[in-house]
Amino acid sequence: MKRIKVDYNYVMDKFVADGLSEEKLEEYKEKAKLGLSRLLRMFDDGQAGFIGLPEQNLAPIKKFAKEISGKFNDLIVVGIGGSSLGVETVCNAMLPFGYNARSFAERGCFPRVWVADNVDPSKISSILSECQPEDTFVCIITKSGSTVETAANFGIIYEWLTSKVKNPKKQICAITDPEKGALRAMTNDKGFVSFDVQPNVGGRFSVLSPVGLVPAAIVGLDIEKLLEGAKSVNKDNYEQILTLSAIYMYFMDKGKNINVMMPYSSRLISFADWYCQLWGESLGKNRTIDGKDTVFGTTPVRATGTIDQHSQVQLYKEGPNDKVFTFIEVLNHDKDRKITSPYEAYDYLNGHGMGRLCNIELMGTEAALKNSGKPSVKISLDIVDEFTIGALFMIWQYIVPVIGLACDIDPFDQPGVEEGKDYAYALLGRNGYDATKAKFTEIYKKQDDFIV
Repeated sequence: MKRIKVDYNYVMDKFVADGLSEEKLEEYKEKAKLGLSRLLRMFDDGQAGFIGLPEQNLAPIKKFAKEISGKFNDLIVVGIGGSSLGVETVCNAMLPFGYNARSFAERGCFPRVWVADNVDPSKISSILSECQPEDTFVCIITKSGSTVETAANFGIIYEWLTSKVKNPKKQICAITDPEKGALRAMTNDKGFVSFDVQPNVGGRFSVLSPVGLVPAAIVGLDIEKLLEGAKSVNKDNYEQILTLSAIYMYFMDKGKNINVMMPYSSRLISFADWYCQLWGESLGKNRTIDGKDTVFGTTPVRATGTIDQHSQVQLYKEGPNDKVFTFIEVLNHDKDRKITSPYEAYDYLNGHGMGRLCNIELMGTEAALKNSGKPSVKISLDIVDEFTIGALFMIWQYIVPVIGLACDIDPFDQPGVEEGKDYAYALLGRNGYDATKAKFTEIYKKQDDFIV
């Protein structure tokens, strides 16, 4: 039995205007097959290393997690973007709400989890005020080793640790490139425990590497099941990947320039955040692979059912028809509760489960959007567990590069991100960025007339 199913009824022309005919779907699936063949060739050539991650040896990670198990009350993950969003997704999905508020015993003697990502002084200060240096373990994650936000947060945390702890290296784990970068040099110099991110695994494709697996193992999650789920996605000869890739490419060509990811589960909110980075950073490009000018990509938007039925769905139903929607449904919600009416006006709810109510509201949103001619697909998970989360990660890590490569776009670079980073380095006085600072000074000019 498939644990994940894809329902694409409401993108077909039988149900929505300008939808896919069966002939068009097959045409775009052929295009998707081209992208997939290019991706698999890259993997065979030693690139696109995320495809091979389900086969990695987990023994060193599991051994390390066991060695520190029960020794720390808090885990601080220092990273941003691809180095933090995957960790947050796994923890959001698998740890119970209010996990950090539980006692050490109630958490099974696993640590609380804090993510130091943004360079917001109030956030890092709040995290450190909740933790005790001698009782905190730190995972610093940056493949390049030069990410400015990670370096800044780690500098503050390292000073905080060393002020109270005699041997802080026993409380630090680094996850970075095996050979190069500032973090690798620091790790080797100071003797931190470390795990490698393969050079052919990009940051936003690294959640199933030690980037996501080490923190997950530290908090007691089943990392073998994560990889089993990831390994399962090609069992149907990539049919789900090819179908979804074809659908999204068709609607890109039809001018649907916004992709809304809307899971109907609070446990999958962070998955939608992870998806937004993967989609936006991989596909938003102004050059083809061979250097020709283009304008490519659609805007990813996170929404959450049922919450955003009360905020965004009004726009989605009656606003511009420029979007394609992806719903995620959980067929069997854990810890489901039966509803008991507190008053006769609410008696229609009697006996229904909260999970059923959530899924009924999803069906209502599907129908309302269909009636407005708005296309949507629905991905159904039997339950939320490590297996289905691992499968979701891998499905989308395939879909995004399949689309990019099918359309002659490099889904593995991010030159637009690098430009902004370079300006920041220049303004901070980093060596070698004098020319960049001069360029920034020339560009960054404003008039007081336009400030009120």
